[in-house]
Amino acid sequence: MDFIKHIKELGWINKGDTVYVISDALSLAKDYRENGQRLDLNQVIDGLKDMVGEEGNLLFPTFNWDFCKGVAFDYGKTPCKTGALSKAALKREDFIRTSHPLYSFAVWGKEAVSLASIDNKNAFGEGTFFEELERLNGKALVIGIPALSGFTYIHHVEQMVQVPFRYNKDFTADYIDRDGNTTSRTYSMYVRDLDMNPVHINGFAPLEAIMLDSGVIKRDVYGQTMLSLMNIKDTFEPIKRDLCENGAKNMYTFTQNPYMD
Repeated sequence: MDFIKHIKELGWINKGDTVYVISDALSLAKDYRENGQRLDLNQVIDGLKDMVGEEGNLLFPTFNWDFCKGVAFDYGKTPCKTGALSKAALKREDFIRTSHPLYSFAVWGKEAVSLASIDNKNAFGEGTFFEELERLNGKALVIGIPALSGFTYIHHVEQMVQVPFRYNKDFTADYIDRDGNTTSRTYSMYVRDLDMNPVHINGFAPLEAIMLDSGVIKRDVYGQTMLSLMNIKDTFEPIKRDLCENGAKNMYTFTQNPYMD
């Protein structure tokens, strides 16, 4: 089995692309194991690097939310909680970690240094890493899970349109930077209003079905592993429409409906 060869044959990724990889490698590892092979995570990362080339960029989420609990963020040591591929990328010397203690990324490519220099207080919204993904015409490659279930960009859209069921909340804790210096820092996240308690509908499945039907999401399978691709900018309007014109009915259920007058 050759996962990278399969991705190449789909024609989804080209030289110069910026690709944000969202993944759960368990099903991919199972596909390899059932064929008597072992999944090599670094081989997958190297293959994706080769596809985007030196003019492109490869990004893995290395999120960790312990800072919200007052736990110090250590740039060089705080682990990520976003899957085996992301953990493998974070360990590599050819990737650079971005700075946000809640929503950091391991980045490689032409814009890696520029992306790693972003030090915004907010997790989402103007001036953030997620806005930069739009500028770079980024693509999201989703491996092993439904396309929207791990698509954190949705929360960026929510902040941009100022949904009524979230608000910015500050969190303060120690921050150990890449040089080992410790300071107290404050960062914010666009958190749920727990009185309204927005709960995802099956990983945003109804909205995903609409976006699949319209062609915004491309879908394929490798063995038993689901694969999806989205041009990130193309997802903004369908997400915004559901949030602003449909009461977010294809995305959430609410304990208390925030769209009621």
